[in-house]
Amino acid sequence: MNLDYNVAGLLCYLPWCFCFADLIFCVLWLATEPKESRFVRFHALQGLLLFGLGFVVGIIFRILGTGMAVTTSGVVEAGGFGLLLLLQMVVGVVFLVLYILGMIKAYQGQMWKLPIIGDIAEKNA
Repeated sequence: MNLDYNVAGLLCYLPWCFCFADLIFCVLWLATEPKESRFVRFHALQGLLLFGLGFVVGIIFRILGTGMAVTTSGVVEAGGFGLLLLLQMVVGVVFLVLYILGMIKAYQGQMWKLPIIGDIAEKNA
């Protein structure tokens, strides 16, 4: 697509609130970039794994929220649900910070690795 590698890497870390654009770019770069382009493939795979982790965590929060609404009532429900909502917001901010750090590092041309996801992406890029 005639993009600089650092711009292509940056697009892999767009937050999910942009209509899943990061998912589209990650899959596109993995499908079209040759094996020699390890930088773009690494960021595409790491961005895809970060998206998948965020998706799974979001599903877990939904299940917990639904389970709380069904099994509890009254004051306990309000406190537990409020705590779950607070935890969900903290985790959301952490993911947003990871996305922003990924965008910055990719744009700077660095192969910045997340602790576990980065190792998997580096091995398979």
